[in-house]
Amino acid sequence: MLRSVSVKNAIKDAVEIFQFDQWLRFYFVVEKDDKLWIEIPDDKLKKIEEDHPDLFRYADMVNDAELDYQRSQDNVCTFVAARLDGQKYEPTVLPQVFDDAKFKVEMYLFNVWLKMHEPHLDEAFMEFGEWLEMYSGWNSMNEVKEYRTKLLESGADPQVPSCGTAQ
Repeated sequence: MLRSVSVKNAIKDAVEIFQFDQWLRFYFVVEKDDKLWIEIPDDKLKKIEEDHPDLFRYADMVNDAELDYQRSQDNVCTFVAARLDGQKYEPTVLPQVFDDAKFKVEMYLFNVWLKMHEPHLDEAFMEFGEWLEMYSGWNSMNEVKEYRTKLLESGADPQVPSCGTAQ
C-alpha cells in the first residue's frame, strides 16, 4: 500500500476529524447523573454513516460514552492516529502535523468561527456537511484570509488542542 508523505493533506484530514468531534459535542452531548455523555440518535448515526463513512467509525466509537475534556482529546488523538498514522500517511508525517503552524492556525480559526456563529448554529440542528459549507464560506472572506496570513506570518502559536505522538 502506498502511503502519502503530504503534510498538507494530513493537516486537512486531521483538521476535519477535530471539526467533526466539535460538531458531535455541539449537538449530541447530554447530561446524565451530573456527567456528560455523547448520545447520537440512531437516525443521525445512520445519516453520518451514509454521508461520512470515514468519520462514522469515530461517531460510533464515542456514542453512548461518558465525556470530559481529557476523554475527548484522547478519543480524537486515538482516532487520528489509527486512521492516518501509518495507514494513510507515512509514520513520519503525523508528528509534523501537530507542530505545523498551518494546523494550529486552522484549528484556531475554526474555534473562532464556532464562537462567532454559536447562536446561529444553536438555532437548529445542522448536518456536519452544512457546518463545513458554512465554515468554508466564512473562510473564503477576504478578512479571514488576511487574518490567517497575519497569524502565519507572525509565528504566533494559537492555543489549540494537540495530540502527543509516540515516536
